[in-house]
Amino acid sequence: MESLEYGKYYHIYNRGINGESIFLTKDNYQHFLKLYDKYIEPIAETYA
Repeated sequence: MESLEYGKYYHIYNRGINGESIFLTKDNYQHFLKLYDKYIEPIAETYA
């Protein structure tokens, strides 16, 4: 896999198998948001 490059746009998403929800509980969703804030927010802009 190649490295991500500054100034480029990337379509990154999560999807469950067969369209199943990936957040089974509110706690699952809250955990995801905490990880997003820690690892993604400091280095990337989100447009959706």
